[in-house]
Amino acid sequence: MWFKTIFRPKTDTPTERPVFDEAFLRRMERLSLQAQRTLRGNPASGEHLSRHQLPSSILSDHRPYSHGDDLRYVDWHAYARHDHVLLRLGEAEQDVYVHLLLDTSRSMVVGGPSRLRQGQQLVAALGYVALAHSDRLLIVPFATRPLPAFGPAQGKARSIEMLRFIEALEPQPRTDLVATVRQHVRSYPHGGLLVLCSDLLDAHGLAEVLRLLSPPRWQVLVLHLLDRHDLQPELHGALELEDSESGQRLELVLDDPTLAAYQREVRAWRTALADTCARRGAIYAPIMSDWPLEQQVVPYLRLRRVFT
Repeated sequence: MWFKTIFRPKTDTPTERPVFDEAFLRRMERLSLQAQRTLRGNPASGEHLSRHQLPSSILSDHRPYSHGDDLRYVDWHAYARHDHVLLRLGEAEQDVYVHLLLDTSRSMVVGGPSRLRQGQQLVAALGYVALAHSDRLLIVPFATRPLPAFGPAQGKARSIEMLRFIEALEPQPRTDLVATVRQHVRSYPHGGLLVLCSDLLDAHGLAEVLRLLSPPRWQVLVLHLLDRHDLQPELHGALELEDSESGQRLELVLDDPTLAAYQREVRAWRTALADTCARRGAIYAPIMSDWPLEQQVVPYLRLRRVFT
């Protein structure tokens, strides 16, 4: 099947299995993205509950009958009791815009497996679930600016095109998160469910980004992609480190006190990111690049109420 050619490891060997296959995507169809009712969507399609009320056979409220209303939704029992013609109303379902922003800067390639590869898998899985449940999907890779995007697209028939788009993404030199989100918000002012997949190494502007993506118009999920060597580097002695994006070099000696100070700074950095997201109403979910997608990442996101 075509699924077996998607996201095959670059160093392909007979013993390696493809990352995605048809059976996995069929299992993903059983899940759906949990969208808040405050998001604005199209009540004529989709599967997410909204604040809209439309004529329905499932009662949640009434309104007076108006000329031209469908007689199938008249509450005849209420008419018999009160001599008023009332229409039965139920909660309308809607689709939502799902915006998947993927950091493709050069720092995302660092690690084994790389954070970019984990990000591609995450965006592909989230995008497939969105398409399978009739949401409107937009995938935006970014570096110093938004790159050519996929979508808006709707319907599972766009899945092959989506997966090939993600597979073809290449790393870019640097990233500018604030500029990317500012431009995206101007292009899509109606809002939606936005998922940011990034290593957040350019995280100084995260508070500004979340200010631009404020609820109730936006529902934000921040997937912080991490490599275990970032948290506990296995390095010692005299080293020359090179910034993967800027190329800037730094000579230093890594001894035990220096490594301990580094780990304290990393913990403080992650805590600050989580606090910033909490203050702005965003979900913060750190994800390790070596976590298996189906066995670990998907259950973790279900616990965080990203999937239902």
